[in-house]
Amino acid sequence: MKKLIPALLVLACMLWTGNRSEVHAAYPYDKPINLIVPFGPGGAVDIASRILSDYFQQNYKITINVINKTGGGQAVGLNEMLHARPDGYTMAFPGFGGPSVTTKLSNVGFTHKDLKPVAQITVMELVFATSASSGLDTFAKFLERAKSDSANTVYATTGAITTQRLYLTKLLDRFHKDIQLRHTAYGSGHEVSTALLGKHITAGFQVPTNVLPYVESGDFKAIAISRAERSPDLPDTPTFRELYAGQLKPEDEKWIDLGSWHGLVTSNKVPDENIAAFQPLLLKALQDPDVIAKFKKVGLSIDYLGPKEFGEVIQTSSDLVDEILAGRKSLD
Repeated sequence: MKKLIPALLVLACMLWTGNRSEVHAAYPYDKPINLIVPFGPGGAVDIASRILSDYFQQNYKITINVINKTGGGQAVGLNEMLHARPDGYTMAFPGFGGPSVTTKLSNVGFTHKDLKPVAQITVMELVFATSASSGLDTFAKFLERAKSDSANTVYATTGAITTQRLYLTKLLDRFHKDIQLRHTAYGSGHEVSTALLGKHITAGFQVPTNVLPYVESGDFKAIAISRAERSPDLPDTPTFRELYAGQLKPEDEKWIDLGSWHGLVTSNKVPDENIAAFQPLLLKALQDPDVIAKFKKVGLSIDYLGPKEFGEVIQTSSDLVDEILAGRKSLD
């Protein structure tokens, strides 16, 4: 009997361990995911994050905590993600400017190579808008105002270092070297729109999500957009390609239709198998008709790319920024 008891204990432990392994959830089911959004509440990326968070909770019982961490041209949020445990339970949702521009203009402690691409989620056009009551109903009129009253002509973006600011820097360098524009930054697209509504700024250079509601209400006038063809949502707004059609050279093709990609990244130390396990869940969410409708309602498209393809986009963006900056130490 004394010999039998240890044997029974061993068998019991084996059975308990076996049952436990069967019920123990694997990544990404076993604990909440922290999704760091390096933009303020109420903006396009924040809204998209919460749409996905709701879907994951309702369909997979996976909790995604959306955490807004603004500042430093997205560097604050990205650094927080990079300093978390590299297990796939902390991701970030940056846009073009954070990995591709911020890292070129200041020492933020990381480069785009420290980020592991998870998936591209959306690509947003860049919309330049003024107050409808300002009389600046064309981009040409805005530029004339900037020439005649540069001290009081101010445009704003979400964050100090953004795709929009990079784009306008390139545009002015290329076509309007005599114009100096004042720039100011806000923490979210909502704040930029509020400032434009209050006429604290002359123009806002944003993504469609933050502009469309105010164009529809008659408060804003969208006067230019960065895309190859006019947007179905803004059919009366000319593209930058249209505005500069007679002056474009082959080398301008790299940037004239530039949009701002946004996607999920994590630390490059996270195991590849965790990224692979996350893909089918994310792809199913992005293919869900309800998610697509919610994205569309706020002016967002779904432009999914997997890790490999998204990684290529990030690298191409980084190369383009190197070319545009060409030794500049600021965007002023």
